Amino acid sequence: MNNILVRRLGHLFFLAFLIISCAGTATELTQNQVDDSYKGKPVSDILVIAITGNEHNRRSFEKKFVAQLKSVGVEAISSEAAIPMPPNLELKKETILNAVRQNENDAVIITHLIGKEDKDVYTRSGSAHRGFYGFYHSRHRDPGYASTSAMVRLETNLYDVKTEKLIWSAKSETWSKESTDEIIIDVINAVINNLQKDKLIAPK
Repeated sequence: MNNILVRRLGHLFFLAFLIISCAGTATELTQNQVDDSYKGKPVSDILVIAITGNEHNRRSFEKKFVAQLKSVGVEAISSEAAIPMPPNLELKKETILNAVRQNENDAVIITHLIGKEDKDVYTRSGSAHRGFYGFYHSRHRDPGYASTSAMVRLETNLYDVKTEKLIWSAKSETWSKESTDEIIIDVINAVINNLQKDKLIAPK
């Protein structure tokens, strides 16, 4: 009886392990900093800016960020809708301030890439591949296959419009082999959850 129970528990543990290990994307917020001197109310209307050399990814990130903020009751607008991105990808401070005045935002959130670490992985046939973000190439199934995975590091900063001060900052690390869209959503959810925990955003 005890042996049967142990085997069953072992099978359940193995199944749980498989479910966890196959959950495509993993994002961790690191070096989270909050300005303890900030005495303002939680922000409720945000201008969202993504800084990236890939125009498609910028639009996708901002669109999804705006949608997720609105889903928790926070008003938001993307820089694509408020500020045309110049060819050199450099937004001037006055341009941003003009946009927030026009749209009556009380905060600006800016996300940019700070690093990407590629890693070559070789997996033997029949074993589970725990992949990461990126453009992986896995075609050799027998006896195994090779892939390229990556860790993507982003920094997200939240600024108070009234004081123009940085009130919250965090760096995120994402490991995954899933699609870029899934990674974007995962990062955004991690950021929003942390902002809610720190009581820095609230429904308008």
